[in-house]
Formats: sequence, structure tokens, C-alpha cells
Amino acid sequence: MTAVQNAEVTGRRVAVRWREGGAAEFPFLWLRDNCRCARCRHPGNGQRLLDTLDIPEDIAPKAVAAKGDAIEIGWSDGHDSRYAADWLKAHELSPQARARRRPQHRIWGNEIANNLPRADWNELDRSPEAERGFLARYHAYGFGLLDNVPTRSGMVVDAGNRFGHVRVTNYGAYFDVKSIPNPNNLAYTSVGLGVHTDNPYRDPSPGIQLLHCLEADAPGGESILVDGFKAAEDLRRDDPAAFDRLSKLPQHFHFSDKNADLEADQRVIHTDHEGVVRSVHFNNRSAAPIDLPLEEIEGWYAAYRRFARLLRRPEGELRFRLAPGQLLMFQNDRVLHGRDGFDPNLGRRHLQGCYIDQDGILSRWRVLERGSAAEMRA
Repeated sequence: MTAVQNAEVTGRRVAVRWREGGAAEFPFLWLRDNCRCARCRHPGNGQRLLDTLDIPEDIAPKAVAAKGDAIEIGWSDGHDSRYAADWLKAHELSPQARARRRPQHRIWGNEIANNLPRADWNELDRSPEAERGFLARYHAYGFGLLDNVPTRSGMVVDAGNRFGHVRVTNYGAYFDVKSIPNPNNLAYTSVGLGVHTDNPYRDPSPGIQLLHCLEADAPGGESILVDGFKAAEDLRRDDPAAFDRLSKLPQHFHFSDKNADLEADQRVIHTDHEGVVRSVHFNNRSAAPIDLPLEEIEGWYAAYRRFARLLRRPEGELRFRLAPGQLLMFQNDRVLHGRDGFDPNLGRRHLQGCYIDQDGILSRWRVLERGSAAEMRA
């Protein structure tokens, strides 16, 4: 448990020193806006009752006191607040503390081939701890493999709804990945597919894809995964100007058939306001004519081609053959996927897929983590 050694006003901030060492500063307005009391937040659901605009612009403490496991502040607007030391510690605003709160990604190449993030489907049902561990590895690597998933049609939807909420698209709640006559998508043929992001022509594109193997008798069809975040970071290191172009200039994507006409602009590499890579969108099959100022075209193509080469490095490709009963789940805007061609005349290859959004699986992981923390406190 965190404890406060002292707290004092410094300029327009409250400086807090922790008993175990270190210190943090919090602006007046930030503290007042985040008061945890029952007048400022609903005591049942925790949602805010306080309106930020109701706080005076010149808000300041009249008194600050350290109380061991908390600090107490009497404000110039007449309000009294109490902030638990653990809560303050969890919300420190230093660059180091904020970096620790970001998702901790582990970039990878084919060196992890013998140590995949995987779990047994039946074990997840028996053990919340097993599911919690699997989801932790899934979020670190951007994908996970589940074994012994029942091989019945539509099971992929049950799996999707377990981890989140299945997103219905023009392909339906789920789709069959197998060779068919006159397909509206190359995925429904036997040809090889280069690594790609699914559905970049949607806004937003699907966050997570699940692929469940039902049959795999046909020769070939080996799955390929590439960590787009690693390729993006390698591009930033080797060619910062190319990285800058792909993170600022959008690419146009388009898909159409008799029932749909979808298009969207996506940056190939999307970063947040601090330059952290948040998503990658790459799909050669769905690329539409680039719609950029004339003077940007050649530079954009040079950057794109360099990034495409990084995605095709053999050492970056994780290759494995999905067997019946295995389900692959991956972050569609991080982990690019593809497959080798297969021969449908020598056997069947049948996968079923669906999409879910990122927020659902993140919510499930946090709820499981919350349960673990409660167990530790008990």
C-alpha cells in the first residue's frame, strides 16, 4: 500500500512525496476535477456528477494535509476532497508513469515459433486464471492460438461472443474461408495471400479477427503472421522520413460487389499524439488509387515500397499450419496475416472467421484482472 510522507503547494500544483521514495505533482484543476467524493461522483456507479465548467478558473487549495494513506485538500470554492495515496500513485503524470500505463507490446519475428501465446479452450472454461494469463499474452503479442475448440459450424461466433461482441458486416456474423466458384473476395479462392490487414476499406476497420479451422486436408495453406508494429519500428529506425510520410499521409482503400460499396482512408502507420504506433493498415488487394497532392505521390510510393519490403522479410514471418480444432485470434490492426496457396483438388481446407472490436476483449481482460486483484486483497 502506498503511503504519503508529505504534501505541499508548489506554484499551481500540489507536490506529493511518497514514504517509500519518489514524488509526484498534480495541477490544482486536475485534482479538483477528479475529486472522488459522493458529491462529485455517483456513489453507486462512480460516474461523474461534477461538471468541469462549474470549477472556478482560479481554483486553489486553502489547506493541504498528508494523512498517511491519503491527502486531504480544502478548496477555495468551499469543497473538501480526499485522495487515496494508491489512487494518486496509479495516476501519476510523469512521462515514466504514463509510459508504464500504456499497453506493453512485445514485438516479435519468427524466433517465437516454438513459444506461441496459446491455451487450451477447455482450460479457459475451468480456470479464470488460465484465461487471464492467455489474454495477457495475447495483448502483449497481438495474437493467440487456442487448441481443442469444438469443430462445429458457427463455433467461431460463440468464441467471438465469449471474448467480446461479434461485429456483423456485409460478410455476415461469420464467413467461410474456402475455395468457391466466382468469389467476391480472393480469400475465397485457393491462391496464396500476402500478409494484410482485413477490411481497411471500413471505418473503423475490424479490431480483431478470429479464424477457426474446421478442415485442413488440402496440401499447402500454411498460415503466415507478421508483427506490423515491429516492421513500423524498424522503418522508423532505418528511414524516419518514410515513417513520417506513412504516419501522416493516408492511403485510400475500396471494396465493392453487388451488395456493398465500401471505401475509407487509412494511414498505413497510425501513431498517437506522442508518436507511439497504435495501428497498421496494409492491404495490397484492396488498395485504391492514391488521392494525394501531386508533389507527394512519388515520396509516398517510395516510403510504402520500403515498408512493404520490411513486411516480407523471411525472419519476420511466423509460419504454421492450422489444424482442425485450432482457433487463431489476432489484432487486425497490428498483426498482418496471409497464407500459402493450397490445392483444393487434393483435399479440403475450411476455416470460419468473424470479427470483434478491441473494446470488448480489453474489457473482459480488465474484469479478469480486477478479480485477480480482489483475490490478492482477500
